[in-house]
Amino acid sequence: MEKPPYAEVTRHKKLQEDVAYVKEKTQEVESRIMAATGELFESAKERELLHISIRVSCEFQKFLLDFGDSPPQDEAEYVAATIRSGLRWFYLLAFHCHGVRDDLVTWRFDRQVSNFPKLREACLRRFETLCQSSATAGEMLASLLAFVHLELVFMAQVFPSIVDPNSKADQWQT
Repeated sequence: MEKPPYAEVTRHKKLQEDVAYVKEKTQEVESRIMAATGELFESAKERELLHISIRVSCEFQKFLLDFGDSPPQDEAEYVAATIRSGLRWFYLLAFHCHGVRDDLVTWRFDRQVSNFPKLREACLRRFETLCQSSATAGEMLASLLAFVHLELVFMAQVFPSIVDPNSKADQWQT
């Protein structure tokens, strides 16, 4: 059965809106971190690793907002691949930020995310902290790195279905 033409127009419009949202949110977060961290991301390579890490995180956050507690498997696999594309950048960002000290920040990672709704809730909470206007440089970077950690947890949860596409097990539930 052929899709009606308006379905493609609507999908295209939604895609354009998503791209605009991710671009705007990436710019907002990146600008705030750059302003708060001074010379930490001074070189073009350092700015690039920050930009790519934030961009992938914004794409994941948009996925979480769009699909709620029951994302379609194909969308989950797509965003997992997006996260995978950022692995090198995430590692470099964490390494680059290892010396940042902020007495008010405790660098913790959420460990109790046994199902997708809990993971989603933890991610959105971390992203909200990242975007708070009162956040210090250390708080923003800690939130970004904690969010990246949760992205990796998500990617690990989606991995079985990528390896075995015939698997119908619901990896979100435990």
